[in-house]
Order: sequence, then structure tokens, then C-alpha cells
Amino acid sequence: MGCLLSCLACEIASCACSGICKCCGKAVPWSSVGGRVVYTVLFFIFSVVAWIFRSWAKQILSFVPVIKQCTQEVTGSNQILCYGTFAVYRITFVLAVFFFLMALLTIGVKRRGDCRNSLQDGWWGIKVLLIVGGIVGAFFIPNEFFEYYGWIALVASGIFIVIQLILLVDFAHTWAENWIEKHEASQDEDRRWWWIMLISTIVLYTFSLAATIVMAVFFARNPTNCVRNVMFLLANTVLCFMFSFGSIHPRVQESNPKSGLLQAAFLTGYSTYLVFSGMMSDTGECNPWVKSAGANNVSLIIGAVFTIVAVCYTTIRAANQVGSNEEEKAPLTASAEEKGEKTDAEVEKDAKEAKEDASHVDPDEPVTYSFSKFHLIFALGTLYIAMLMSDWRVVYRPGEDTAQIDSGLASVWVKIVSSWLCNLLYIWTLAGPVLFPDRDWS
Repeated sequence: MGCLLSCLACEIASCACSGICKCCGKAVPWSSVGGRVVYTVLFFIFSVVAWIFRSWAKQILSFVPVIKQCTQEVTGSNQILCYGTFAVYRITFVLAVFFFLMALLTIGVKRRGDCRNSLQDGWWGIKVLLIVGGIVGAFFIPNEFFEYYGWIALVASGIFIVIQLILLVDFAHTWAENWIEKHEASQDEDRRWWWIMLISTIVLYTFSLAATIVMAVFFARNPTNCVRNVMFLLANTVLCFMFSFGSIHPRVQESNPKSGLLQAAFLTGYSTYLVFSGMMSDTGECNPWVKSAGANNVSLIIGAVFTIVAVCYTTIRAANQVGSNEEEKAPLTASAEEKGEKTDAEVEKDAKEAKEDASHVDPDEPVTYSFSKFHLIFALGTLYIAMLMSDWRVVYRPGEDTAQIDSGLASVWVKIVSSWLCNLLYIWTLAGPVLFPDRDWS
């Protein structure tokens, strides 16, 4: 039965990925956008597979000899955790190796004519078979190897968290500046964007205030025994108040006129979420929901969603930094302007011709993003998923009677320190232009 379930899970992932890859390949030939979508879908599907094995590895993999060693090495209910941790390590290891190899193989690709361009946006069936075959083969690797892999994943996760926080702060500024530009570009009597920014700011601050009150009531109800939670709560409140006030300070506004409370509200909401999630990961008496399986599953799902969104945003930003082909954009603008002067039949004919031309790739045309950087970010994100789903177990050894998802002292401190780093990075973006006005802060 376990063998059947294992094969069925792999076949479902393989068929789903192959079907999506085939559709994308037909719909958008040689399209960098289609390729990025497929890699994102692959990342998502195998992350879900890792989560399934994390929760039901003992039932699915009880026949695997190397996993059965957990029976002799660990006793009691911790066998469930041992099965799940090693299963997650194996799946994420293969996925990370795949992305790292793709990053190495695509270093220095600058033009569409490079033969490695087809490796990036094609060969989907072979890629899926390699990943699935690698996962099967990984279950023949001794458990001792993955103890070292756990430390590698821990270090890589720290690097990914820093990248994630930098891009989060960048996203907050980009988002707010985009809305401000739309407000300034609109007519004076059209205050729609002004109201949108105001309502968004109020909603984000209201969420943060409500979450802070909930944490004070449930997680810091006994200040004597829950000093750590009280410290976390006070530190987050003080830091959020500091950068909220700083975002509207006259000196900051002079250096960056587009700085405002919308960015601060977004960072306050995310920082408060991290503190809340960190307190929920605590397995001590200060967490009243410690035995709630539903609450732990919600925490894991939200964390996984944030991770996938961060990976996708990171790759998009990497593509934008490399820049797109300006010559490719000009005809599109011209055709849009001429569209109103043509009949529907002519427009349809032009669209058909443009589609046919798209299938013929100019070998000298530059690629629109860095392939190697793209895969490197996905590899780091995969290793972060490994740590998230294994409760950062390489640091926090199993010692409790029941296995819980995304819990433990290491998970608490990772989230709390991440919130502090996020706050300090945003404070630096406010203070940096004031302290060093001669530097380029664009």
C-alpha cells in the first residue's frame, strides 16, 4: 500500500508538471515568461509534495529501508518526526540540486542564439523525469548524508531570508511610489488614488494593532513567566513606531518626497505578522494554542505562501534589473497606436503575422533576464522550504512527545530576528539619504 501511494504521488506530480509544461510550450514558444511560469509551478508542486510527505511519510514510506532506520534510532511518537524530516530533506535536496545545476549550466547566457537558451525554456519532460527520478534515488542515500545537508540548508536559508527582507523593503517603496505617481498623474478633482492609499494605510495599521492586542492578551498574559514574549512585543511596537514617525519626518520627506505612511504601514503589518507567527511557534506554556494542530498548519501554510510569493517576486525583480529589449517594445507601442485606425480584420491579420514572427527568434536578440540568478534564487528558496517544513530541526533536536509543524525555539528566533532585520533595513532606507545625501539612493 505504501509503495502504491508513493508511486501515485510521484506520477501525479509528473503528469501535472508535464501537462502544464506542454501547454506553456505550445502557447508561448520561446517565451521567457512561459518558462518562468513553468519553473514556478514546478517549485510549487514539489513543495506541496514535500509537505504531503512531511505529514504522512510514515504511512507512505514505511517500506523504504533507509527510512525504516528511524524505528531503531528514535522511539515513541518522534518516529513520525524522523520520517517526515528525512523525507522533506530528500525531496528538497533533489530540487535544490536541479536548480543549482541549471544555474551553473546557464552562466553567461546573453543572447537568444546561445544553445543553452533552449535548455532554459525547453526539455520540460526530461527535466520533470530527472527531478522525479532523483527523488526516488534520494531514498537510497544514507540518513547520515542529510545530517550535513541540514546544516547547508540552514546557512542557505539565512541567505534567502536576507534577500527576502531586502526585496520586501524594496517592494514596499516601489508599491507606494507607484500609487503616488498615479495620484500625481491624475487630475486634481480625481482623488481616487489618494483614498486608496489612505484606506490601505488604515487597514494595515488596524491589522497590526489588532494582532498586537491579541498577542498581549494570549501570549503575554503572564508577564512574569512570559518575559521573552513581552520583550518581543515591546521591541516590535517601539521599532514600528520609530520608523512610522521617521517616514513623515521633515528631513526624511526632504530627501525622499515619496516616503510616507503607506510603506511604514506595510512593513509594520509584515513585522507584526512575523512576531505573531514566532510566538505561535513557541512550544512552551506561554503559547495557549501550542496543542492546536489547526493553528500550526495555518502558520505553515501562510509561511509557505509568503516564501513562494517572495521567490516569484525575486525572479521578476532579477528580470527587470537585467532589462528588456527596448527595440522589441517599440513596435508594440506603434501597433497599439495604429490599432484604432485599422479594421478588425486587419488587426486580426497583424496579430497572426506577429505570432508567426514570434516563432522566429533573432539569435542576436538579448535575453530579458539572468538565467543563472533566476535558478540560484529558486535553489535558495527550496532550501528555505526544507528548513521551514522540518521545524529547523538541524538546530532544535526532537525532544518533545508530539511532533508539530513549524515549531520550536529555533523557529521562534528565526522569525523574531527576521522581523528586527526587516525593521532595521527600512529604517536605514529612511536614514541613509539624510545621512549621505551625495549618494545615489534610487
